[in-house]
Amino acid sequence: MTAATPPDRWVTRARPAFLYVMYALLLWSIPMGIVAAVRPDVAAAMARGMGAYLSAIPEPLYALFGTGYLGYTAARTWGKVRGVDR
Repeated sequence: MTAATPPDRWVTRARPAFLYVMYALLLWSIPMGIVAAVRPDVAAAMARGMGAYLSAIPEPLYALFGTGYLGYTAARTWGKVRGVDR
């Protein structure tokens, strides 16, 4: 086992899981575009509901996610520069 392969399976799934969520959010624009073309009022209501949901998430949670993600990225970059991670 190399230093870049953590023994915990949850750790190895964390980054791909985040990317899959982002892909799903981006791909969701396709059916939303179809709904908007057919029923603009329903699409507007869905967008308002999604906006209300996202704005209900506390700001510190967004900050925690951003800090963790950027920290992970910085640590990986630092490890690669030093030659510890491959």
